[in-house]
Amino acid sequence: MAIYLVDYENVYIDGLQGMNELTQEDTVHIFYTQNRCGLTFGLYEQLISCKAAVHLNEVAMSLKNSDPVKNALDIQLMMFAGYLIGCRQSDRIYIISKDKDFQLGTEFFARYIHDAGITLGIIPSIAASLPVPEPEPELPPPPAAAPPVYDTIVRSLREEMKRPALTASFASFCEQYAKPMEPEELPVLPEQEPAPASPMFTVQYHNTVRNLLGKSTDEETVSAVCRIIYDADNLVDLNNALAKYYRDGQRAKTVYHKFKPRFEDLRHLSHAASRKG
Repeated sequence: MAIYLVDYENVYIDGLQGMNELTQEDTVHIFYTQNRCGLTFGLYEQLISCKAAVHLNEVAMSLKNSDPVKNALDIQLMMFAGYLIGCRQSDRIYIISKDKDFQLGTEFFARYIHDAGITLGIIPSIAASLPVPEPEPELPPPPAAAPPVYDTIVRSLREEMKRPALTASFASFCEQYAKPMEPEELPVLPEQEPAPASPMFTVQYHNTVRNLLGKSTDEETVSAVCRIIYDADNLVDLNNALAKYYRDGQRAKTVYHKFKPRFEDLRHLSHAASRKG
């Protein structure tokens, strides 16, 4: 529960911002004078939509038959604040004003009447006393999708087309795969015939393949890549076989570029070094 004492002559309609968020347990006292008591449509809408109890307190500007008293509204508002503190009608009392003179009253309260159970504050508007909603956490952007295997193969083949030593048949093969096609029109590569038991290779050839793959590569993968190089007749066969084995376009591309510069040497080495067990 909170009580708001509005210095309407000082803050006018701006001081009532946030009134529509108050509850039935809150109370608003609007202190005004005839010098500034205009009722606008905006203020009228705020008053009828407010759930809190609203009281309009017109204050006197002077004693009877006397000149106007300076700071008359401030004196009467602070008097009412002292009454509320004494009655302990609320644990939160807010003075809505931008007038710094009210600080004398709050400093007096803190020095001589301090009560840990009561909060007395000066704020520019009702909204300043309301909790600020925490911003919703930003969701991380979705991870980028890995390029399809088909796109990886096409990029690799286009790089190969830049080499001057390409044959006409290989160039036409690349052109076929570079054309944009619908999924149902994609050419289906022939399934590789299951090979007989892998031939045994020399330690030199086996270790060369392992070093290119990385010394931590498992034995099954090293043997599989040894067999792929042995069976590949050209770079296209090598690329297709690696893509089929790894089923990961990025991984297949990385391994392909490791073996591409040494493909011919490794292929000759695999055939020269193979022997039946």
